[in-house]
Amino acid sequence: MASMNVSGLPALAWSIGFVVIGAAPVWLAAKLTGAGSATLLRSALALLIGTIGGVIGIAAGGPFALLLVPLAFLLSFKFVLDTSFLGAFFLGILAVAGYFAMAHFIGGGVSVGS
Repeated sequence: MASMNVSGLPALAWSIGFVVIGAAPVWLAAKLTGAGSATLLRSALALLIGTIGGVIGIAAGGPFALLLVPLAFLLSFKFVLDTSFLGAFFLGILAVAGYFAMAHFIGGGVSVGS
């Protein structure tokens, strides 16, 4: 099995690239739903706040975590991206569709190794 270590400036560039790739479907969905503050930075912030809220929802909610985690993302989309609750709902659906499209086109079948 081959391994690779990256550090310094290339690691920072990769990290920024992964954040941009992760936030791109949310940003595009925010543009499509007409969110008031649809920028890439605010989309990444909405994902970060939604993730933190989701972790808290899982820790505190127990069996209700299946309801609390999507609610955390919807609330972060609503308040960070400045949209309505219905807009946040459609934004979430479009973002998930964007993630599925990215997974389909980028794919997971590419392997590098020996």
